[in-house]
Amino acid sequence: MATSPSLSVRPSASEHPTPETSPYRPTHRSNPSTQSPTSPSSPGASPSAARSLNLDHLNTVFVAVGFPRRDTNKIRLALENTDTLLWYEYEKTKRPVAFARATGDGVFNAIIWDVVVDPNRPSHNAICCAFSFIAYHLTT
Repeated sequence: MATSPSLSVRPSASEHPTPETSPYRPTHRSNPSTQSPTSPSSPGASPSAARSLNLDHLNTVFVAVGFPRRDTNKIRLALENTDTLLWYEYEKTKRPVAFARATGDGVFNAIIWDVVVDPNRPSHNAICCAFSFIAYHLTT
């Protein structure tokens, strides 16, 4: 039986992006209205953070990865009913380059939706930052 090579997405210490070296800025929003009373909310997270996410720019990232263009009103509705939003913006343009969202029951289960990284900005740092950020917020 042939074995397939293993794939590791964990960067080495020298490749791991830091806030000082990364041109990307993380943004996180937890939606308290969709969480159960026992669900922790991230400190500093606010629903207004999602309002700063330009849905047309997000739609551009969706299309770039092969998703169909979505109605922005439907995107807004989906985001309003999402427990946690995570995205990275390129500092210079303030446009999203990576995005993910999660919904769950607040106790046992969560589903991660719409994980995208803009292929027009092929940066190992953006991918590592996005997935490190997602993993951190889903495990804390």
